[in-house]
Amino acid sequence: MDRRNHPIQAVYWGGWKKVRILLARCPLNLITLYNRMKKRIALILLSAMTLCGVAYADIQSPPGHHYNWSRKLSRGMGNILYGWTEPFNVWQRTVKTDGGHAAFMDFFVEGIKRITVRAGYGVYEMATFPFPTYKLTYRPPYYRKPQIDPWWGYTEFSPELGFMSQTDYTRTQGW
Repeated sequence: MDRRNHPIQAVYWGGWKKVRILLARCPLNLITLYNRMKKRIALILLSAMTLCGVAYADIQSPPGHHYNWSRKLSRGMGNILYGWTEPFNVWQRTVKTDGGHAAFMDFFVEGIKRITVRAGYGVYEMATFPFPTYKLTYRPPYYRKPQIDPWWGYTEFSPELGFMSQTDYTRTQGW
């Protein structure tokens, strides 16, 4: 066998031995290339599908998607239909902080004011639901930073009564 065509050749350079592996003299076609690179191709395809799946999921639900015309309409209808629950919410909050006598007066004064404000927001949002919300109109509270949202601030939807589940309207991550 000729030394030039041997698959493994030893080359000596200044005392260091470098082993050079030459490919066997077989023609490269797609089948032999695929057999040699099965794991590499599978890994590349799996990572590409994973990255494309994440990008696809992100594109389908952008942050502004949740506050569109239908949410504005439902918020307006909810403010009109369920705004009457505000005095009971005022009663619960005032009893916890100031006692029963203060809660009795707040039930009427603050409760009527909050019913009126909710009804006003509801009529406005139902009348303007096809148009985007202007920056100075009603907005949802700061749900990520509760210390910024004032204690007597208005929530996005009308409050639930005390005997209801008190579940949040959206899911949040709790870690």
